[in-house]
Amino acid sequence: MDSIDNKLLNNLLIFDAHCDSANILIENQNNFKKNNSHLDLEKINYGGLKAQIFALWVNPIFSKDKPSDKALNLLDVLEKKVFSLGYGTKVNSIKDMDLSIKNKTLACWIFIEGGHIIENSIKKLDFFHSIGIKGITITHNKNTDWADSSEDSPKWDGLNKLGIKILKRIEELKIIVDVSHSSDNTINDVIDISSKPIMASHSNSRSLCNIERNLPDNIISEIGENGGFIGVNFFPGFLNKNIYDQIINNLNKYKKGYEKKIQENKEKPDFIREIDGDFSKKLIQNNDYLDLNAVIDHVIQIADIGGINCVGLGSDFDGIPSTPIDLKDVSFYPNLIEGLIDGGFNFKEIKKIMGLNLYNFLKKFE
Repeated sequence: MDSIDNKLLNNLLIFDAHCDSANILIENQNNFKKNNSHLDLEKINYGGLKAQIFALWVNPIFSKDKPSDKALNLLDVLEKKVFSLGYGTKVNSIKDMDLSIKNKTLACWIFIEGGHIIENSIKKLDFFHSIGIKGITITHNKNTDWADSSEDSPKWDGLNKLGIKILKRIEELKIIVDVSHSSDNTINDVIDISSKPIMASHSNSRSLCNIERNLPDNIISEIGENGGFIGVNFFPGFLNKNIYDQIINNLNKYKKGYEKKIQENKEKPDFIREIDGDFSKKLIQNNDYLDLNAVIDHVIQIADIGGINCVGLGSDFDGIPSTPIDLKDVSFYPNLIEGLIDGGFNFKEIKKIMGLNLYNFLKKFE
């Protein structure tokens, strides 16, 4: 990592579209200054990260158990452990972001991850907007009551009537629509209805890793043509089909025991986080290793199909149980820059990929 010139690093806006660090920080022993996860202040300063979109992710298992309150608890954790201590600044405009970076603090945008969090309520959507939430990932890995997920059996064949109503309100509020985790039919409905660009904050190319969670070329093309943004996810299981298949084999082996524990402890959210963590470790047992060239392959594919102006970073740090071996956390971004140089990208293109494309995308919602 030492071979990247500090001047080059300082001249790059490194801006990532998705992390789940709030769910790490909710554990009492974890702080943002230094921890064992993918994101902390020490690693951020070393890797040159300037801005980050933080997800408020609530496990869909709690979709009927006040997920909006659980999302607010995550926001409260960010307030107490990041913003109030001056480690980062909560922003929801480009002006705020520019000022935060000028003041040498991490610019922190907030999205909610999973439409279940608004509990089918336009009023709750309005409330989240009023407290500075800038975007919504409309599904996670389960269908909501109004939109289908890519990781669940189809229920609505995309958006239903409630989904269309919610989407129109999202547009009125200038909230950004994030279609990562959504089914192809849901994404196509969003594209057909939306008058604004959309993003897939942490999704990869299906033509390189043929799984439903990733985006087919035609959707990549439409997102790019409409001025949207796609952040490449660093999870090896979404980068390589062989590794995904290894994960599925582990899932089938341990799923029954996991589901039994979840049902027995459904009223204990802290214990469910522990169960989820243990299960995630089991999923990656004996997985093959990847290096960051797999990430760069997906960057190249998305840029080829959607255009160089639509692709960027969507690490999913602190939300994934494994990473490429040379991209272990945010301190390894210099490695990625070197890889992009070796992959034939020029400095102008690297600036776009590392953060400028995401910055310009968000600017469209000012």
